[in-house]
Amino acid sequence: MKGFAVLAVTAGVVVPALLSGCSKPADTSGPSPDAKKALDAVAATEIQWVSDLKAKDVEKVVSHYTASGELLLPGQTPSKNTDVLRYVWRQTLADPNYRLEFKAHRIEMAASNDFAYTQGTYTVTASDPKTHAPSTSSGTYVTVYKKVANGSWKAMEDIVATSAGPAAPATPAMVADTPPKGPIDTAADIAAIQAQEKQWAADWAAKDAAKLAAHYDPAATVMQPGQAAATGAAAIAASLAEAVKDPALKLEFSPDVVNVAPSGDLAFSRGKFTQTATDPKTHKPATIHGVYVTVYRKAADGSWKAVQDVATEEP
Repeated sequence: MKGFAVLAVTAGVVVPALLSGCSKPADTSGPSPDAKKALDAVAATEIQWVSDLKAKDVEKVVSHYTASGELLLPGQTPSKNTDVLRYVWRQTLADPNYRLEFKAHRIEMAASNDFAYTQGTYTVTASDPKTHAPSTSSGTYVTVYKKVANGSWKAMEDIVATSAGPAAPATPAMVADTPPKGPIDTAADIAAIQAQEKQWAADWAAKDAAKLAAHYDPAATVMQPGQAAATGAAAIAASLAEAVKDPALKLEFSPDVVNVAPSGDLAFSRGKFTQTATDPKTHKPATIHGVYVTVYRKAADGSWKAVQDVATEEP
């Protein structure tokens, strides 16, 4: 987790180049029939999920998660496993004003066709806790999926940020990865990502903007609480360069979970962070805590680069 934006306190309705060119080039031939089928299935899953939310069908909404799936919402304690998720969604959907719509901007599929993520934007309307009147807000999300035994797609991690994003395209960009060269060693890949996040934290401590930027894929998107999403090397590098100027800036984080696709080309980490930065309103150091999910893609040189990096605050 590499939240580099200036400190911003989350508010609103709660809802469930510096890079060296070593990134793996995009496959211009288009996805294989199997990959296209898998990508379409993930897209259809999100369309159905929105429909289930409109119907306020708690059981169907909860069924989109794995048994150990996790929902990470702004200002809320993480909700994990079916029973907790059922409780959270039952309370949420009981609100007569509640309405949530979301749409993917990007869907990326691992070469194994059983591990994917979506990244997009959402709009939610819910009752304001003080006035009880309808209140609407929007932001961005990343959901990491796996294909389960019955062939359906279930969310392992579902994280929401209050960062503003562009309007969703008519159809999401769909990307199918190619298998990395050489043997697949999942344990080694997990260790490599853990070591990378340790180095990433050290680069934050050193406030080395160039080294920080080198952890990202050239087309990465970063989503942080209350900030506009930053996409691409130039936007991310500019934000990093500005962030490290803050004398109060301190960021610590570590992963609790690292999960790698069976094909060894996509992975994600999930963990907790603590960030201190100068509050833009008071001009004094302020500290926030939260959770993050970072999605990685293995580059052509075997290194791991962050393609999606999203953080959200906890209470």
